[in-house]
Amino acid sequence: MNRLPGQMTPTASTRAALTDPRCRSLWRAALAVFLPVMAAMAAASAGAALKDPLDFPAAKVGALSSRPLLAVARTGERLVAVGSRGVAILSDDEGKTWEQAAVPVQSDLVAVHFPTPTDGWAVGHDGVILHTADGGRNWQKQLDGRAALASFSRYYHEKGASQGEAMRAVEKNYGSGPSLPLLDVWFQDSQTGYAVGAFGILVATRDGGRTWEPWFERIDNPDMLNLNGVRGVGGQLFIAAERGVVFRYDAASGRFVKSETGYGGSFFGIVGSDKAVVAYGLRGSVYRSGDAGRTWSTIATGSESTISAGILDDKGSLVLVNVAGEVLVGDAGGDSLKVRPGWSGARASGVVVLADGKYLISSPAGLRIQAAQ
Repeated sequence: MNRLPGQMTPTASTRAALTDPRCRSLWRAALAVFLPVMAAMAAASAGAALKDPLDFPAAKVGALSSRPLLAVARTGERLVAVGSRGVAILSDDEGKTWEQAAVPVQSDLVAVHFPTPTDGWAVGHDGVILHTADGGRNWQKQLDGRAALASFSRYYHEKGASQGEAMRAVEKNYGSGPSLPLLDVWFQDSQTGYAVGAFGILVATRDGGRTWEPWFERIDNPDMLNLNGVRGVGGQLFIAAERGVVFRYDAASGRFVKSETGYGGSFFGIVGSDKAVVAYGLRGSVYRSGDAGRTWSTIATGSESTISAGILDDKGSLVLVNVAGEVLVGDAGGDSLKVRPGWSGARASGVVVLADGKYLISSPAGLRIQAAQ
């Protein structure tokens, strides 16, 4: 097994482009997978300054399970969902009841991941990275787009002139403000993690997020393709990108190398097992690799709806959801997928499997429990 970046010793141990292929926030709006990038909130008095979502905690809201929720994760016995305007909610009874978490920003949150029952990370618009140490009840900000400009510029300045291209990438991403989103996050353990986003944003931490490093120079991405999903699968680390590209981390060089799949559209996520890695994306496209991302083949899905999220459940089944609200289920090797009617018109954005085998699906219309058929 190849060692993952930042791993000191080997351990035993996800949306749609129609109008602008350079900005995934527009993709989400185009397909209505998610809400618009962020709604500017005008102050009550005429002529007052607009609020910056990075400066205000998420407002308390009602009807929690009906809020626009864009990602959901399981952490031990708890479920955690995140979504629009910084709303994060949690449930300790398999989704029957929910309570709102304390979040320090009002930025839209689009992805969440827990490597342990207590430690979790969420990312979203304005380049925000949040961390929880108590299973999702309270969140603290570790990074945002404003802080990234100064921090990342200093990081490359200290490395010297050889980092000119990386420095230009920092300026392109953050020079005009913090609006660009981070789109996915994945942690190998409580210390080592990665976040990816629009225009080639790639950041990494090896100390649980106390510091985040830019990795623009450590990926073969001169076109600054949008990086839409990051996951560790079978001891390897992968990034799903637009233009049918999957990046695979090469331990020998310490870089992410490009893997051409033969597909021309966008991939929005990665999932898989020791048997295969699976990339999914636009118009029901699913590609699998049985050799750690070196070669790829397409898998028929029986649906042309964009696949927005995927997981491997406790039984080893591959579970994907799409913007038509359908659930696609197959074996861990990704050899076949079967479409199961789901939440019609829900535009699913995330999925977890509940203790009774049902699916909990997130969407801009809220959460729904779907029976496995």
